Amino acid sequence: MFGKEALLSKKIGLTVIAIFCALNLYSLSISANSSSWKNYSREQLLGLSYDIPAGNGESKRGISLDELFPALYDAWSLEIESADGLFELSSDNLAGELPGLFIITDSDSLSLEFDGRLYRGISSLNITGEILSDRPLEIWVNWEGTELLKQEINRYADLHELEIKITEVPRPDSKLISVTRGGGRVPDVIMVQSSYIDSLVRSGSIQNIDYMYPEGLQSQGREAFTHSGKTWAVPFYYDTQLLFYNPNLIRGPENNWDLADFEHFCGIAKTADVIPSAWNAYSASFLIPFQMSFGKQKLIEENGSIDITDEASINALEYIIRLKDRGLMAPMERDAMISLFVSSEAAMIISASYSIPHFESLGIPFRAVALPINQETGRRISPLLDFKAFAVTKKSGNTIGARRLIEYLSGTGVQQRFSSEVSKLPARESILQLLEGRNPYFEALKLSAGSGVIIPTDKAYSIYKNTMWKMLRFAISGRMPPRQVLEKTQDLIDKNLY
Repeated sequence: MFGKEALLSKKIGLTVIAIFCALNLYSLSISANSSSWKNYSREQLLGLSYDIPAGNGESKRGISLDELFPALYDAWSLEIESADGLFELSSDNLAGELPGLFIITDSDSLSLEFDGRLYRGISSLNITGEILSDRPLEIWVNWEGTELLKQEINRYADLHELEIKITEVPRPDSKLISVTRGGGRVPDVIMVQSSYIDSLVRSGSIQNIDYMYPEGLQSQGREAFTHSGKTWAVPFYYDTQLLFYNPNLIRGPENNWDLADFEHFCGIAKTADVIPSAWNAYSASFLIPFQMSFGKQKLIEENGSIDITDEASINALEYIIRLKDRGLMAPMERDAMISLFVSSEAAMIISASYSIPHFESLGIPFRAVALPINQETGRRISPLLDFKAFAVTKKSGNTIGARRLIEYLSGTGVQQRFSSEVSKLPARESILQLLEGRNPYFEALKLSAGSGVIIPTDKAYSIYKNTMWKMLRFAISGRMPPRQVLEKTQDLIDKNLY
């Protein structure tokens, strides 16, 4: 019933376990349906282990069960051989719970907590269920950190002895829609951002994943991929906007600062004959944070419309224009802004957290802080939170395989390794606390995330973003006053929305 390890008497089993514990030479035998799957030595388990949040800022070392067993379609029972005897455990959703069950490796013997009980001195595990077929999986990836992401996917493939094709696709949304409409072969999983969801849903290219949404992910992430009351992707990580400054040019700000401080530092930089601050003010992505901090309550209305003629939006744009007219902010495209900051010709820039590893690799002097607080409203300049996620395609031929891969990528191990390496904010809530003390930008990232605004999935946002990209140039160039620009933009949005 319990596999070949269970054929040993309990007395002999306990004796062997005791000897291995005393010698610190524990090992673990893994079986599926009573057939041997893999045997792990202590060194192998320690090599696979990672930190697991244990509450109150504490952590343990271990590895999740979904990384030890073969990929499963479903599972009904888990049999444990431990120092206390043989046990058979069951759950209605055992296969889905495996990512949240961990073998703890940082003591003299292995342990496992299940349903509030701790099992110590574990020597073997056997799971009963339906093993997932080894049909190939395909995933399309994009954005920063793709090499590290490929390593994580290949790690999953190696652990489970699966074949996974990874393709880097620059515009995965438009390509998927095109391939779907043309009747071509689509991947099983696609990496997306929230602004893609509206077009992907309307084209019927991805499927609703409410049924497989993992536990423990932060609510903002789920909201970022909710459209028409349903969830369409599982968040992986997100970026937030920060202010970067050159400490060799200004004795820069701390995280608790306001717009008056910002203008003060701009003045200092101006006297040093460098560009005080620069950002891509032609993009709505840099207007929205100011709209929110000047008092706008929500970007998208309940009926799916958008209003940009409110006083908060007008005041925000007028403030940005005043900064430009006073020579405190230079509007420019992203590449030019980055180039001037790298060459120490700009003292401050507003960019996203994805710039951190880039600047680190260049070895340039920089610091990163949260965006300043608007002292008039008491609200921080609210950065956009740009979530990236994994969606399952509508025509996937391996939906359960796609689900298991996504569960792994949103799990504790991948979330902390990926986030730490490329300075991303993890979608898994508990992992954010693990980064404290490990990431020098943790405080800035956390403050930014706490005051951030998720990018809406609504059609109105896409129209707003594309329209503002053209219209903001009229305001910044002085050819049209801010109020008139916003009123004209509102007319264009309404015509395209209705």
